[in-house]
Amino acid sequence: MSQSPSMTLQVLGSGAAFSRRYGTTCSVLTLPSGDRWLIDCGRQAPEQLTSAGLGWHDIAGQLVTHVHGDHVFGLEEFAFVRYYTSDAGLAAVMKGGPRPRLVAHSAVLSELWEVLGPSLRYRSDAGGGPVTGSLADYFEVLRPSSVEPPALAGWNHAEAFSVEGLSLVVRETRHVFGKPSTSIEFALPGQRSRLAWWSGDSVVDAELLQRLAPRTSIFFHDCTFVEFPGQVHGLFSDFERLDASLREKIVLMHHDDGIEQHRERATALGFRLAMPGDVFDLNTGRRVQQG
Repeated sequence: MSQSPSMTLQVLGSGAAFSRRYGTTCSVLTLPSGDRWLIDCGRQAPEQLTSAGLGWHDIAGQLVTHVHGDHVFGLEEFAFVRYYTSDAGLAAVMKGGPRPRLVAHSAVLSELWEVLGPSLRYRSDAGGGPVTGSLADYFEVLRPSSVEPPALAGWNHAEAFSVEGLSLVVRETRHVFGKPSTSIEFALPGQRSRLAWWSGDSVVDAELLQRLAPRTSIFFHDCTFVEFPGQVHGLFSDFERLDASLREKIVLMHHDDGIEQHRERATALGFRLAMPGDVFDLNTGRRVQQG
């Protein structure tokens, strides 16, 4: 029996919000079809993409977990470059080329326009006259195929999306109190009910992780070793309490620049540390290329 085609994830930036060593959050999800999607698009994403030998016209779509600069500040360039320029056999959006797709929870979308609107709403028509732009002028904004009603906050607890080889669920997480923020559950191709999981930014929800573990090949979770009141990321001391079988499925990302001080402690417990250039096969959960 032939093996199902895999989805892969290449880490471009694995560092926390203020990282100078490992870069801000951005990864490339490659589908079995070859289509590439970005998971988040932080302020260093343009340079990270170039370093990986890719350009904005190589990206079919964008996934946004929440609106913080280290996750979305690269999106203005993405939108403008695709709108105004042609490359890689794709015409500029303004000349009829395809818009890159955009997936985000509806509560996240409203905040995203608050960030991008001051730039993207100003355009000119062919005669140089003013045109009021919208997010849909630059991106094909996908709508959810189904939703789960509010649970923790006033917005949908989860929203499901499906498009050409990519099925996923974005689910609200606890990050900064009151802020729309989501994880992503990726359905794995050819593996019924199996998934790979991406935290976005979130504190450790041990109950959720344990519930998902039997059908999850790999978890990517933001991590910090720094304790402070009002924690908004996965604190390592909380990870330490997880079962060994779950720890072995977790890749720690969005980590501090001092992560090497903690590598021995983390790996001894079974965790893997994401580094720029790492590539993971999501079907198997294995790292297939070391950065």
